[in-house]
Amino acid sequence: MGQVFEALDHQLDRRVAIKVACPGPAVALLRQEARALAAFRHPSLVTVHTLGQHRGLDFLVMERIYGLSLGRHLSTRYESGSAPDVDETIEVITAIAEGLAVVHRAGLAHRDVKPDNVMLTPDHRIVLMDFGLVLPEYHVASQTRIAGSPPYMAPEALDNTVQPGAGRLLDLYALGVVAFEMLTNTLPVRGENVAQLYDQHQTVAVPNIRERRMGIPQKLADIITELLAKDPNDRPQSAEAVAWRLRAMRDGFDEAERAVTIVPESEGLRVLIAEDNKDVARVLQFYVKQILGEAVKIETAVDGEAAMVAIRRREPDLLLLDLHMPKMNGIEVCMALRGERLAERTTIISVSAGAQDDDKQLLYQLGIHHFVEKGTQLKDRLSAAIYDAMGIDKRRELITQY
Repeated sequence: MGQVFEALDHQLDRRVAIKVACPGPAVALLRQEARALAAFRHPSLVTVHTLGQHRGLDFLVMERIYGLSLGRHLSTRYESGSAPDVDETIEVITAIAEGLAVVHRAGLAHRDVKPDNVMLTPDHRIVLMDFGLVLPEYHVASQTRIAGSPPYMAPEALDNTVQPGAGRLLDLYALGVVAFEMLTNTLPVRGENVAQLYDQHQTVAVPNIRERRMGIPQKLADIITELLAKDPNDRPQSAEAVAWRLRAMRDGFDEAERAVTIVPESEGLRVLIAEDNKDVARVLQFYVKQILGEAVKIETAVDGEAAMVAIRRREPDLLLLDLHMPKMNGIEVCMALRGERLAERTTIISVSAGAQDDDKQLLYQLGIHHFVEKGTQLKDRLSAAIYDAMGIDKRRELITQY
């Protein structure tokens, strides 16, 4: 499809990468890749500088990523007899999932997630590369040609039966293959060609990763098994949820997992978590209990309408509000609260992965001044926001009321 060169940007005195497309269909793919990458800003994704043409050749100027591919890293590690440990695997897979979450929120599917397309850098970045096959999710189901790297392709990609809007689930399956390969140095499904791989998918169950390698935590094995599910509906439905579950494991959630029951009426501060992703909601509950104590009373709402019902029933002391929810989004919830003069003493914190500047400006006008971005180091950001918004004295005052 093209070639990639290292180059020197004389104007800014920096090293860059120039990707040059071969004449033909690759030109359209290069432009598609450029437009996709230009919309992203994330440590797990490469930054695009510009798109141009020179002497009839289309080229893309990108950030120069120093390091080595995950594929080469795995080969070196296994050849030396030093397999990646569980913590390293969780770190890599979490970073890839975070990058995919950004891609999927933009309505795109990567379609070529594999170790050779992941770069590990000396400054500890883990970067998802090569967006040459990226497509809008609603276009994936209409493709007549099979595209991707067969060992990392989901069953529905091999027989071209991807459902409309389910392109992201192809990437999640591939993420499961990468995790399986990191931990075992084997692929969950093997075949010499697409036909053999498809037959294997039809006749062979998802392998038990704990039988291939000892010492893998059951929670991690469960996530990988879910990602590798033959039926896309049985996989986790978002990369963001996968990243949250992995981060929770890393932060010790498995060792102190709390049930999602509500604390007795007479105890603790009242917190409402309005979040449509149940995995994210569970992790938020875990962090809130770590920050505010075990006596906190937590209730969850799966959409904006459910949040309004809960608030009308009894106003919480703290509302953690996702902006992107079905039925009523977070901004609409805030507008409804102000219009009905509800939750006037409630501390509201927006916890969202994609809050735009316009969203924040509107929330400021509605009296909401605290925003927490989902992602790495969430617990620290959430803790700082809660204590800044509620204040130590306010927290103590509320605790004494109960």
